[in-house]
Amino acid sequence: MSRVVVTTIAGLGMLLAALDIAVNVALPTMANALDADLESIQWVIVVFIATRASLVMGAGSFSDRFGLRTVYIFGSIAYLLSMICISLSPNLESVVGFRVLQALATGCLYAVSPAIAATVFPVEKRGLGMGFTAGSQALGMLLGTLGAGFLVQALGWQWIFIGRIPFCVLALVLGTVFLQKQPKNTINSEAFDFKGAVTLVLGLMCLVIGLRLGRSLGWASPMVLMLISLSPIFLGVLWIIEKRVNSPMLPGYLLKLPAFSLSTMAMFLAHFSVFVIWFVFPFYMADILKQGPLILGLMLATMALFNTCLSGLGGWLCDKFGSLDVGALGLVILGSGLFLMGLLDQSHSPGDVVWRIGVVGMGLGLIQAGTYSLMMKGVPNHRLGVAGSSLSLAQALGTVMSVALVGTLFAWRVNGYVTSSAGGRGGGDSAFVTGYSEVFLLGCILSVAAALGFYIMGKIYLGNKDL
Repeated sequence: MSRVVVTTIAGLGMLLAALDIAVNVALPTMANALDADLESIQWVIVVFIATRASLVMGAGSFSDRFGLRTVYIFGSIAYLLSMICISLSPNLESVVGFRVLQALATGCLYAVSPAIAATVFPVEKRGLGMGFTAGSQALGMLLGTLGAGFLVQALGWQWIFIGRIPFCVLALVLGTVFLQKQPKNTINSEAFDFKGAVTLVLGLMCLVIGLRLGRSLGWASPMVLMLISLSPIFLGVLWIIEKRVNSPMLPGYLLKLPAFSLSTMAMFLAHFSVFVIWFVFPFYMADILKQGPLILGLMLATMALFNTCLSGLGGWLCDKFGSLDVGALGLVILGSGLFLMGLLDQSHSPGDVVWRIGVVGMGLGLIQAGTYSLMMKGVPNHRLGVAGSSLSLAQALGTVMSVALVGTLFAWRVNGYVTSSAGGRGGGDSAFVTGYSEVFLLGCILSVAAALGFYIMGKIYLGNKDL
């Protein structure tokens, strides 16, 4: 019974973190209500992603030293407070400010929830626990996608935050009552790597904000060049700090573990590939197929539904056949789904779309189960917090890099086709479909390449010891 309760608590943490997909649905309404233009309202997303990516590693390292329960409860409280404050915010500035608090909370929950689930399963059965937590994350996306449209239309944008309060309270109560405090003799009492944490925040903030401004101000803007140039400097300083301190935030030996490096690489490439679904596909549905938000929401919900189901099944498959096989299969299925999505054009209907995006969801579910399972089986128990936070960071960076780089590539290709009459490809809709097909093909190639790298390198370094 205790295993079920603790796993449920971990699943609640992942679900809460994933519910934020509702904000993407509510952005147009929020922009109108807060009197913000398109460029300004995007900072609601950018600040959240940048803060979450920057702080999640610190949260994971902190939890390894002072206990998973402490960080989970803190994350739940901070999430609850941020929901209340954002829903009461009168303007865009206050919304963005409280989104920083929410990002800190989300980073804490993403860092410790997989680790909490891992602690109640023996190593040979951790795939099942990781499948449940990954499925909870996908379920959060499903609920966020389905619920946001109804709440925004019926009650207003504030309710996508108010609606999460019951889940916050439930997570807080269950975590306080049922999560056990770590015995004092098992907590790593070494000093927290504060310098490393601050340097990582500065480096990633510069990178994420620089990439975001690059799309709006231009890549030659002095501000953009300064931020992007500062990022590798801060990350280089971080490398020096981590080699010198006694208790580094990211111990160097973790980077040498095949399970750690393979999992983070696969998670990064999977989310780099699949994020075209979130920032290109909605415009295909609206501008090319002329469908409204309801149909778009149903399409995204279909992907999340298949993701949820396959994450749970994938965890069981990991324990039975190995995490490498499941993760590589997921990447191949994801690539196949993206390839099929890239074949869509003006002549297709929503019925042609729904089964293809379901294939994408299936692949993503297996990837999440495979990467979480491999990571949590291959990393020492006293570093499970860092392990969970590393996968969250890889996911966030894949998303950010995809929006910046693939988004820029897409805009460049579409503009080129619009202004060129070569091959008869000029014109708005035709140019869009051509650019759309190219970025989805790129996502397919990256996914298949990631599958080959993940499987081959795994076999080389793990041999017959697939976890």
